[in-house]
Amino acid sequence: MLNAISLSASEAVCLEAIRSGNGRNVLIARRAGLSLYRAKLALGTLAALDFAVANDDHTWKLTPRGKAADISIDPGIRKRGRPPSTRDELGASAVRLLALLDRPRRGSELMALLGVTRQRIHQLVVPLISRGLIRVADPTYPMFVIALKDDPSILLGPKQERALSAFPETEATTLSRISLVTQRYAGKGTMVAEFLRSAGLIDKAGTAPRGDLYRLTAAGSAHWQRSATAPRADMPPLPFRSDRVFGVLSHLASQGPTRTRDVGLALGVSQTSMNALMQRLKSKKMVRTQTDAHHSPYELTPNGRAMLGAKNAGSNEWLESAA
Repeated sequence: MLNAISLSASEAVCLEAIRSGNGRNVLIARRAGLSLYRAKLALGTLAALDFAVANDDHTWKLTPRGKAADISIDPGIRKRGRPPSTRDELGASAVRLLALLDRPRRGSELMALLGVTRQRIHQLVVPLISRGLIRVADPTYPMFVIALKDDPSILLGPKQERALSAFPETEATTLSRISLVTQRYAGKGTMVAEFLRSAGLIDKAGTAPRGDLYRLTAAGSAHWQRSATAPRADMPPLPFRSDRVFGVLSHLASQGPTRTRDVGLALGVSQTSMNALMQRLKSKKMVRTQTDAHHSPYELTPNGRAMLGAKNAGSNEWLESAA
């Protein structure tokens, strides 16, 4: 074991933050409860001691020396006057920033309102997070959306904002269609969709053969982070476009098991055409007979109910002919 090496309190907490898996400057500062400036000074000392090294992507990792080092905290030299604070005092700019957070705002908006640079906003935000005075939508990108700690507003990170903005205004769609618009893998979109659903911004509208259907809620449509100009996902293609097919499925859903002749009479379709259509729907596993008897009534299958639910959930057209 190496001899104990004396570090300042700031250096020790930054080293512990890196050991805990926090590699980015802002996350280290937040974990250590330091301003970004003080955290960078401490990280510079750790680098000089060969305890940590910065990667090409500006994240920090421990060196072998840093992993094995036995450290002690230097209490420092006590000077006359008031003991130094472990946290920076709030400056005028930080107070002004807090006053502007009457609602959630983006970092770019605060830049314009305060007339400062992006770097300055970043320097103000990090210690305010550490003090528990504000919260952010995404700790990795603290400038994205910022709100007061007690503000109950739902804050969306970049991925969640893009997904919410991709939902059509009234129609339902699938997560795979959302992924096409946002250029994200559908598998990664599941967690984002679950967050939006639990927040009450989207809701499950049914099940289609190509996946579960989701649509915006009133809260999702009105959310301030939903872009009015973002591209929207469309409804997934459905296997039929025939109004006659829709009529058959709707009739079976409302009336229950029905013989082919009675469905034809109700819809005004000839016996020959109805027989052919029922066979087509049966081959597509949309309907089935209750028994093997020749004139057994037809009923909807789970696939047929899903198809009808998808149509009712907001599709404007049925793609691919049933004929």
